[in-house]
Amino acid sequence: MWEIYKKELLELVRDKRTLIFTILLPTLIMPLLMGGVVYMIDRLDKKAKNEELAYIVQNAQELPQLVTMLEAQKNFKRLTPDAVEELSIDTIKEQIQDKKYKFAVVINSGSAKTLAEGKQATVDLYYNSASITNKVYQRVKPAIESFNEQHQGKLLARFNFDEESLKGLTKPLDINRVNTADKREDIGEKIGGFLPYILLILILSGAMYPALDLGVGEKERGTLETLLLTPVSRGKLVLAKFLVIFSTGFFTVFLTIASIVAWMLLSQAVFALESLNKLISIISAVDVFLVFAMLVPVAAIFASLLLCTSIYAKNYKEAQNYMSPIMMFTIVPIIFSILPGVQLDSTWAWVPLTNVALAIKEIVKGTIDYGMMGIIFLSTTMVAGALLYFCVRWFNRESVLFRT
Repeated sequence: MWEIYKKELLELVRDKRTLIFTILLPTLIMPLLMGGVVYMIDRLDKKAKNEELAYIVQNAQELPQLVTMLEAQKNFKRLTPDAVEELSIDTIKEQIQDKKYKFAVVINSGSAKTLAEGKQATVDLYYNSASITNKVYQRVKPAIESFNEQHQGKLLARFNFDEESLKGLTKPLDINRVNTADKREDIGEKIGGFLPYILLILILSGAMYPALDLGVGEKERGTLETLLLTPVSRGKLVLAKFLVIFSTGFFTVFLTIASIVAWMLLSQAVFALESLNKLISIISAVDVFLVFAMLVPVAAIFASLLLCTSIYAKNYKEAQNYMSPIMMFTIVPIIFSILPGVQLDSTWAWVPLTNVALAIKEIVKGTIDYGMMGIIFLSTTMVAGALLYFCVRWFNRESVLFRT
């Protein structure tokens, strides 16, 4: 059996596709893609915060103090086109859509009189919020808040109210929110749901092409019959192929995690990013080992499932058609793990793949229950064993091996 394992593994190592999906993808392509995405998001966010915002103000004479505060904001450029007061709301919307300016502040008529009476006035802010990097509201809000604070001070003096009395009148009971989650749990919640998605998909992609080659690939090359004539039981043949696929799938995720850690340490040494400092400080070598432990039975599930599919398929094209449903089978349980209200408990611990995704999130957060880890490892191993047994049964059926 081990001779067959070494032979199959050696043949895979010589295959360029295996090298690309098992070594190049996790060590270079994925880290570069992830780093590129993070870099672009950071650049776009900084650009949105610092770009010059052209704007217009309608009925500026109503609240000149507010206009002055808007002009004082960093990288704000007020435009004063002719007939700005005559612009209709529809025209303003069209001009914002045509990017003639970023936003428009429309001060309603009578706002000054309303405020003088101690009542609340309304200012309309028109802007396009379709872009996720749009920061118009966040950048206009400080000017509005400054105006409110200034006007509030005048009202307090006018009606002989102190600030504390005003708070007691407008908001008798306040809520002081105290977050009991530590820094690690807070960061882990944000990245813990995304990490399992990457790792599980990489295991699947790393095991997919070896599985196709060792199953349906043998059929198309005509080498399956020769392999069946060897003095090795079919069960051991399946086990040897399973171990090769398992090895490549797990090796892919091992290289991925190792390369991510290496790239993080390198980036930290070169750029000294504070966010990386926090991330590196909260994740220990034990946590990385626990993540690996959770992925071992997952790699076994994928290896068994893919080998079953490859053995059943009549040809390479048919086998590839089966890969899309398997990919969906992988993605949907991971989506369950990031849904609101889904937590690792005695029920979800028995749901394949979802349980592993939840466990990895808890490991990153530092709140993992080791008893639950045992249940997850047991349930996932049982699923992998059942699939492997099913695979052996199929390999013993001539009607499956030589489908026409």
